[in-house]
Formats: sequence, C-alpha cells, structure tokens
Amino acid sequence: MQSLNSLYFPQTALPRHQRNCLLLLPDTLHFLQPVEPSGEETDDSPDSDLFMERGICQVHTPSPLGMDRDRFLGLINEIRTRKDSYAEQLSNLTLANLSKTRDSGEQNHLAIMTNLLDGQALHNREAEEEYQSEKLWQARLVLALAEILDQEEAELAMNLTDIDSEEFALFQELRGEMEGEAGDEDDPFAELLRIKAKMGQPRPGTMQRRFQAWKTLYNSGTLPENYWLWTTCEEEAADILLSNYEAQSGQLSAPLLLLDLPEQMYLREEDSLKHIQAFQKDGAAIRDSITEKLTAIIKQGHLDHVDPVALLPDAGILARDWNDLIDYHFPEERFGRRKLDLQLLANVSLNTLLRAPSASRQANDICHGILALCKE
Repeated sequence: MQSLNSLYFPQTALPRHQRNCLLLLPDTLHFLQPVEPSGEETDDSPDSDLFMERGICQVHTPSPLGMDRDRFLGLINEIRTRKDSYAEQLSNLTLANLSKTRDSGEQNHLAIMTNLLDGQALHNREAEEEYQSEKLWQARLVLALAEILDQEEAELAMNLTDIDSEEFALFQELRGEMEGEAGDEDDPFAELLRIKAKMGQPRPGTMQRRFQAWKTLYNSGTLPENYWLWTTCEEEAADILLSNYEAQSGQLSAPLLLLDLPEQMYLREEDSLKHIQAFQKDGAAIRDSITEKLTAIIKQGHLDHVDPVALLPDAGILARDWNDLIDYHFPEERFGRRKLDLQLLANVSLNTLLRAPSASRQANDICHGILALCKE
C-alpha cells in the first residue's frame, strides 16, 4: 500500500482546528520550521502535540541553526514579550520590505537586526557567504514573526466562535435599544463586528514576502524526501507558485480533482484523532484509490499533451464517493465546508520551481507536481 505525504507551505505551523482537516487525505503532513527542535521537549511541554508524537505531522529544518539556536530563540522571545519597545524598529523590518534586493535598504534591515542583537555581528564569514547567511537569518525571522501573528489571530478566532448567530441576534436587539446612547466608537458590538470582518483577510504584500522567506529556507538544505504533493490554504501563495509554473512551463495547470473537506475541527486533540482515524478506516478504499491514481500520474514521463480526463477518467466517481463519506463523518451544519482543489503541474517538479534557473536537476526529481489548494 502506497502512502501519501504532503508538504505544507508557506506557513511553518497551522492552527490545530484547521490543520486537522487537512489530515483526512494524506498519511502525513510535513512542515518546514525556521528553528529545529531541541530534542529535549517532554510530553508536558507547551510544544507537545499528539499528532507530532504519532508521526502524523512532521517538521523539518533544512538548515539547522546549531549553535545559533538559543540566540535566535532569545531574539524571538524578546520580540514576543517586549513588543512596545521594539515597535519602532520592527516597523522598519516589516514583511513588505524584506523582499528588496541587495541594496542600501536591505543593509539597513540587517543593521536593525544587528541592533536587536545588542550590536553583535550576525556572522563573520567572507562577504558573499556572510550575505547568504544573513539572508537565511532574515528569512527565519520573517517566518517566526508571521507565526506569532498567526497564533494570536487563531486564538482570537477561537474566542469569536463562541458567539453564535443567536447571540449575535441578541446583541443586535440590545444594540437597537441602546442607539443614541453612545457613539459607534464606544460600541463594543460594532468593534467586535469590525474585528470579525477583518479576520483572515490578507495583509497587502505580506504573502509574497512570506513565500520568499519560505523559499529561502527550503533552498538552504535538504529534506528527507522529494515531496510531489504540496498543500496550502492561502490562495495568494498558490497563485505565486502557479505563476512560477506557468513562466517555466509555458502552460497552465490542469485540474485533477475537487474534494470536500470540513472547514474546521474545533475538537480536543484526542477527539480529532478519533474522528480522523474513523474516517480513514471507513474510507480506506477511496483514499487508497486516490493515492494510487495520483502516484501513477506523477510517475509518468514527459507529457506532450495534458488531458485531465484521460489522466484521471474516474475523477467524478472518486469525488462523489469521497464527498459522501465526508457528509457522513463531518455533517456540514456542524463542521462547515471547504474545497480541496488538486491541480497537476505537468513536466516541472515542485522542487525545480523553487530552485534557481541555473541549478542542475537532482537525480531524485519527479517530472510532475500536484498543488492542493484548500479554499472556501
């Protein structure tokens, strides 16, 4: 029986309620992380995670920090706990500015980071090697800061889920009774609606910078295998990857399969695992069939003509059987719905898309890739 492994990008971590939904199809979901684990975490540590312990989720750091690990974590902890004191400096180190080329502006960013490190030089190597090391350090910082923002937003989102539609109706009624007593700026309900409306909205320019940081980390070292299935919940990140693919291949991606997924899984970890295992047990045949057929497509040689119907003629049957099983295990009224859109990127491996054009092809490169976009 073949296993299906997927690499998630460009986030280095996901809220558990969202991540667990993605685990219904692949056997393992892999993440890059800017900092390697210490190897000393115990089951009682804050980082303890049932899915990590079982190997269902796995994390990789292509280029470990080694001796710089404690220094980097100290910097991140300092930023996390002393946001006000670093606000002015970090405003100049925004994700939107980190994509600039090697010019005076970038050197200013490096100077800011040096100041954050109490004036210590980041690295003491030859000029080009030093620049590459600083660029990787910078990428790690972008990913770590973005992870902090994601965590804070996820916590707020979970708190907001406690307010259901009936409670909102009561708030609306109460608000009507209080009209004229306070201005909108003093209305907590209006503020709550503003916060809820902004949840999940992309910050202009940040996804491009985050993708570039993830790409830098990806290219900094090696991974245990060459993943041909990449997953994301960020449409902007998927668009970046598809644009790179179209530029290199001269063709568009081909739609393979469109599957239903729960929108969220707000359950305890043990309960989430039981739900996932029950689904995978009942759906073993359909999961194995999807894995087998996708693997067969990926293993084909160069495709002169890409015909999704010919490549996966029973896509409609597979989607129907999968969606019926999703409806049974995860009723839409309780778990919501999202779509998992699988697109074939023919004749260009995902690994090649992130490498420099002049980079030689690796021996284990696969000819094709599949992008799985989880979307509303």
